[in-house]
Amino acid sequence: MAEEKRFSAQVFHKKDSAEWIVFIHGFGGSARTWKKQIEFFSKYYNLLVLEMHKNKVDEYLDLDKICKLITNTVNHYQIKKAHFLGFSFSSLICLRFAVLYPEKVNSLIMGGGIIKFNFKTRFLLFLAITFKKMINYMVLYRFFAYIILPKKNHKRSRDIFVNEAQKLGYNEFCKWLDIIPQTTQSLTWLDKLNDDIKVLYVSGNEDYLFLKDTLKYSKKISNSQIEVIDNCGHVCSIEQSDKFNNVVFKYLNSN
Repeated sequence: MAEEKRFSAQVFHKKDSAEWIVFIHGFGGSARTWKKQIEFFSKYYNLLVLEMHKNKVDEYLDLDKICKLITNTVNHYQIKKAHFLGFSFSSLICLRFAVLYPEKVNSLIMGGGIIKFNFKTRFLLFLAITFKKMINYMVLYRFFAYIILPKKNHKRSRDIFVNEAQKLGYNEFCKWLDIIPQTTQSLTWLDKLNDDIKVLYVSGNEDYLFLKDTLKYSKKISNSQIEVIDNCGHVCSIEQSDKFNNVVFKYLNSN
């Protein structure tokens, strides 16, 4: 019997009795974008850090296929249940995963979380999809990086994501870009999220593109809360990693 397809992953094993955290990077990211979190949380937890762009696992992906690949990866490492830590676009992947595989989820933590795309975000996405065959994908990625992370204090996190995106390649970029419109459609499936699953959103107060809608729509998710970090942009897990880590650690230990 052929082995089921799965994502590449890095494992940081502390001890058998420790709880697991599964890290799911954002669009264009990699395990490297979790560097500060790996250094901190590996002292207390077992970590599974996905590399979703490393191997071309499918010519076509959708949200449910991605979730299936995640559960195949988790099963491969014999992880029965875990906390899932997502970032940006992957926060929607985490929510969908929790709906499809609730038995695998202890809690969800979303850095720079996204719940719903507003008109501005949908328009920017429309531009990206329209021009992806006409403009070098890195020109598009840099443009959107500046839109999402415009301030001087956002530069470090912006540079990290741009550098990681350069390793994607055009085909991989397009494959994942085409998945995003699925998340702009009806999110009625969120009503099926198990009320017992706790959800934490951690955002920067300078997350100009997503924070307003996250504050609004997170209220519609039962058992959810949001923490906002001051003087911080969208990529709060990098820009203010110490504060981000402390917020998440406190949350995990309060459950």
